[in-house]
Amino acid sequence: MKKTPKTTYHPFLLVAFYLDFLPDDLKYTIPRSTRFDWKNKNIETTFGYQWCCQQQLLFHTLQQVAVNKKLINISRALIRVIAVQHFIKKYKSQIKSKLFNSAAVVVRNIEKITHVLGSELALKFLQFSCQQYYQLRSKARCAKSALNLCLVKHPAQLLSTEVRAIKTYCEDGRFLHWPLASVYFQMIRDKAARLHQSTFYKYAGLLNLQRIKACHRRKNHQTGIRAERDLQLLHADVTVFKPLDQTKAFIYIVQDNFSRAILDYAISLECRARTMMELIRSVHSRYLQPATLSYCQLMTDDGSENYGSVKDFIGSSENPTIQHIIAQKDIEYSNSMVEAAHKNLKYRFLYHKNIPDYKALCEYLPQAVEDYNNRPHAVLDGLTPLEVLNGATVNTTLLSTEMKAAQQARLTANKAQQCCGYSF
Repeated sequence: MKKTPKTTYHPFLLVAFYLDFLPDDLKYTIPRSTRFDWKNKNIETTFGYQWCCQQQLLFHTLQQVAVNKKLINISRALIRVIAVQHFIKKYKSQIKSKLFNSAAVVVRNIEKITHVLGSELALKFLQFSCQQYYQLRSKARCAKSALNLCLVKHPAQLLSTEVRAIKTYCEDGRFLHWPLASVYFQMIRDKAARLHQSTFYKYAGLLNLQRIKACHRRKNHQTGIRAERDLQLLHADVTVFKPLDQTKAFIYIVQDNFSRAILDYAISLECRARTMMELIRSVHSRYLQPATLSYCQLMTDDGSENYGSVKDFIGSSENPTIQHIIAQKDIEYSNSMVEAAHKNLKYRFLYHKNIPDYKALCEYLPQAVEDYNNRPHAVLDGLTPLEVLNGATVNTTLLSTEMKAAQQARLTANKAQQCCGYSF
């Protein structure tokens, strides 16, 4: 026959039973035999009986407090007094400097104490004068005010309903793209609130509302590292491009810093140092050696494709020797120039083509590189990267002369027109 598990009672419940303040609804759920055993048990032989006799006054006090709600509230208020004193002592400097809303924490707890003990007795226990208390209240922020100012002392503030109306209109999905001025006038038209436009702006800023802002398209980038001549500094990097079949293809390029020309490129289904090494070796034989340079720098990032066989080839390279520098590690600059070239290849060419798979990408990539190298660049004063690589320069004097001649020709031609009543 299955036995009923024995009930285990919490120690605090036994304490309440012996102090005779256990609630009746809980007391009578305990079996009568168990209560009889507790009541008639000889506790004189139990461990700690002598200590309990010495603390009889304490237990008697607890018994009186437990059966009186007013005494419980007073006890809690006194405990809060002690906690406030410790808090003030620990965060004295923060309260004085109005940091972390600490003054408001003290004021709220003092208000809870005064509801029970009264303001005079509460301040007496806290050893506060009325002047100190009011100074503390002046440092506290009002939780009901968006301006963190007392509504009684500053009654000209907006009502809570008006503040809610501002928040509702500013967060409305229909108006997220609108300028704040339009949102304000819509609120006025709907008669949701009546306030000045400057006040609306002020509260909209204070509420820290999340709105969709227009894109800030201008980027003030720091000028990166620049070479003084072609083939003096090269950049190498690899990027990922996915055709429509979601195959992950890796595009490798090596770029000249001065002319910004893409010197060579490769494409692979794997990101390997071997592929990067072969690309650098091709650039070394096709461009660096014929240029009769003695020294060249190659900048890469800290990717794994730039170690292993790449390091071995660079270490053994001659005529010219190549110094390998890691962007943002050996120098403070990033490898942003070649990253921008990758972005140009993708956004100006590849993303505009229907490239179904890796094979089609291999056909389109040479076209993208050719387009990039033969497109006039504003940063190169209108020259193409290949023209700069081949030594071409802009004749600014000739260009200025031609501009002036074209302007004069334009004036002469327009004056010679007979298109209106002023042509006679």
